Amino acid sequence: MHSYKVQTTDHLNLHVTHWYKIENAKGTLCIIHGLGEHQERYAHVAKFYSENGFNVFSYDQRGHGKSEGKRGHSPGIEFNLDDLERVIKTIPKEHLFIYGHSFGGNVLANFLLRKQPKYLSGAILSSAWLELAKQPNILEFAMANVMNKIVPGFTQNSKIDAKLLSNDPSVCEAYVTDPLNHDKISVRLFSDFYAAGKWAIKNADKLPVETLLVHGADDGIISSHGTVEFTENSKKLAKCKIFENTKHEPHNDKTHETLFAYTLSWLESRLDLELILSNKTNSTES
Repeated sequence: MHSYKVQTTDHLNLHVTHWYKIENAKGTLCIIHGLGEHQERYAHVAKFYSENGFNVFSYDQRGHGKSEGKRGHSPGIEFNLDDLERVIKTIPKEHLFIYGHSFGGNVLANFLLRKQPKYLSGAILSSAWLELAKQPNILEFAMANVMNKIVPGFTQNSKIDAKLLSNDPSVCEAYVTDPLNHDKISVRLFSDFYAAGKWAIKNADKLPVETLLVHGADDGIISSHGTVEFTENSKKLAKCKIFENTKHEPHNDKTHETLFAYTLSWLESRLDLELILSNKTNSTES
């Protein structure tokens, strides 16, 4: 495992990890974690894909884990998109896939739609924050809008209930006791990404690459309806798989082996298609 720093446009240091060095790798996978957590919670995910031939990278988003920045705050979605772009510049581009979970899925969805990274081989959105399971009430919206204009960096409790993460009690307990996790969210981060999730659903037809969306049927944090709607709006560039008996973190639930097998099969099918297209191009040129 090798860790290094990537500096953001506003001079914060992001903590980036290359999990295992794989010789003659099939491709590269970059993981983006969710709100309040950090990349080390994906060690087992990195291990699985590494054992199956992928070079795996991940990073702590600004205000999370071992990266710098106020806990749970972002000055604006454009900063998070630029952070991802800067991390990508440090990793291999050939056969590159990006995997974003929850808040990280929101970042990735908007990166795909706004930045149009056609160099990617594909993307995986896991329980992506596109539509909340529980919508804020009118008063909460009004307060958030006022605070966003006056003190955008003001943070409050994210109210994430650890019991909603997984059907595995040990996962929930580990989340609560993990010192690198936090329960903060700023009004700017909430306002920007709440709007960005809705925008992404409406603009899913702008997807530049094939995208797989996975979601737990029993997710009480992020609604699977947003995942389904995004897929329907994508003009067949997106594929959706809902996992039964699964909560917010499919990769940490009792069904995780099924998820791993399904996503690996999808990744390898994308690589097979790239090989076929490459061979056709070479044949035509010769």
